[in-house]
Amino acid sequence: MELIIFSAIEGLQSEVEQLRDVAVLAPSRIDQVQRLLTGSRPPDAIYLDDSRGTPLADLWDLTARAQQVGAKVLLGLAGPARSALPDALAAGLAATSERNPVTLADWIGGQLGRRRGSSVQRLPVIAIGAAKGGIGKTFATCVLAEGLRRRGLDVLVWDSDISNPGLVPAFRIPASAPSYLHLVQRGPAHWHPSGIQPFIFQPEHTRATNQGWGRIDLLIGSHAVARAENDLRLPDWQGLYQGIIALEGYDVVLIDTPPDYLRRPYATHVLQAGGNVVLPTPPGARERMGVGHMLDHFTELAPDRLERCALLFMEPERGVTVTVSMVADLFARRYPRLSNLGVLPREPRLASLADEHDGYISMLDLGPYSRFTQATHRVVETLCAHAGLQPRLPMPKTGWWGRLSEQMFGQRTPAPAVS
Repeated sequence: MELIIFSAIEGLQSEVEQLRDVAVLAPSRIDQVQRLLTGSRPPDAIYLDDSRGTPLADLWDLTARAQQVGAKVLLGLAGPARSALPDALAAGLAATSERNPVTLADWIGGQLGRRRGSSVQRLPVIAIGAAKGGIGKTFATCVLAEGLRRRGLDVLVWDSDISNPGLVPAFRIPASAPSYLHLVQRGPAHWHPSGIQPFIFQPEHTRATNQGWGRIDLLIGSHAVARAENDLRLPDWQGLYQGIIALEGYDVVLIDTPPDYLRRPYATHVLQAGGNVVLPTPPGARERMGVGHMLDHFTELAPDRLERCALLFMEPERGVTVTVSMVADLFARRYPRLSNLGVLPREPRLASLADEHDGYISMLDLGPYSRFTQATHRVVETLCAHAGLQPRLPMPKTGWWGRLSEQMFGQRTPAPAVS
């Protein structure tokens, strides 16, 4: 069931998301609600209240539009429009004056015939987002996953970009690996941790190591470009999301999201649900324009969550005149609440060696003292602080002192052999 919530009540969205089989959209402007109601897939239900100071006439207009498309209407009238509560009840509408988010969420669940799921600890989530393809989103996902693994964290990577499954070749995923698309077809009753667990692929080459590294496991959607019939509806994706963040045995979930963020607003949902979003940002004009468009989208739909967004700058290709510092200053002035994770250098030789290797190998292993590896570990250190992650291992020493320590004292354990 898809539910629109148009409310400014703090904590209401997170409480409603605990209802079973309910996917929540939480627009912040009335025109966004109107577009959702008139779209090709109208919602199943809508909750409206006057906590945003919306005039009563506009609430009645939204109510009428929702009824025209067959959506169940729930009204909250406890502020300026409270005097209209008797009229709403007399008209047969479900209405309440409740403002406590927990009690209100229970009331909404009762009206929709939905109960809360069991109280579980939610995993931290980091979505890697992009407004266009080809800017290094999947590459950034792989690099961050490997960097977090080297800090002793157990990482689950969720490949949500089923139209371009770049993680499959990047991690050398065999065709025999399970696809969670089969789980989606089984229906919401199976979207819980025990139902999801058999669809998690656990590669041998990303296991935990004796030097304390964590592991990388993967949820793969498609091994090739997915067929149209396997496309995920947003409520299905959100239902699966609730089951994934309830999994045990992981420290963080990384989501490789698709670039068509208006049709598949997965990164937006992560932001609204209290997760973090990382946007790879090459300094080219088209790329930074795409990042700006996505940030404007976040500003519309999740204006109070922008501090959970972070930019990951990518070093420009040779010959590009604009610099990262110039672009970083532009974004800092326009979006002062954003975080800056740093810059990933371009290392085409290491990238080519990793791509051509017979099995999976990370660029961090091919160039353990390269400027790319040094920059990656600094970026991961900043990301851990930004997302509230607690690494079990200190940041690796990859500079001249780390190399000298290895030569003199053998403090650095060699990279594991790659099969």
